[in-house]
Amino acid sequence: MDLKSFFVRPVHPPQPPRKIPSYASFMGAGCEFTDGKHILAGYQPHKKYPCISGIGGHTEQGETYLQTAYRETIEEIFDVEATKIPAGLIDTLIRKMCPREIRMKKGYVLVTFTFQDLEKFLKLCRRYKLKSALYTKLPKNLMQTIQHRIQNPEAEIEALCLLPIVKHSKPCAFVHPGFVHDITETSQLQ
Repeated sequence: MDLKSFFVRPVHPPQPPRKIPSYASFMGAGCEFTDGKHILAGYQPHKKYPCISGIGGHTEQGETYLQTAYRETIEEIFDVEATKIPAGLIDTLIRKMCPREIRMKKGYVLVTFTFQDLEKFLKLCRRYKLKSALYTKLPKNLMQTIQHRIQNPEAEIEALCLLPIVKHSKPCAFVHPGFVHDITETSQLQ
């Protein structure tokens, strides 16, 4: 440990680098990483209806929405149990990361970041020596996060992907059923 970090005392509760909205009541939270054209998403095979969705989940008792969002993001991207997240990592993420937007809909808080912010997130995870069975070496950027991830059918998120951000005039299936069939056949060839 260097002397500079020795004398830096943690702020409790951790304070983000800018003013954030206060939500007294929420059920869950998550992080989205986007460039405005694409968004990071994950395939969740264990849901009642398996689907590709965002990253996040339910709050644990006593958590703030930022703590929930970061914990869930770490758990889902790296397939790490909450008890295996290095001490201090979530507080550091709260203090160092600067969300581009925070919004709540139906009790769920969504914290928005850029893909460049994802690189900072990954760097902090590496600095805290986060361990993940899904990566031989923790990724440094978006493409490594997607392409170097070892698929594990038992993980909450089996695979990560980029989706285009498009507007729909009405609710509908995002992926054509014929393409879903093609993907299924391709996976059986491997």
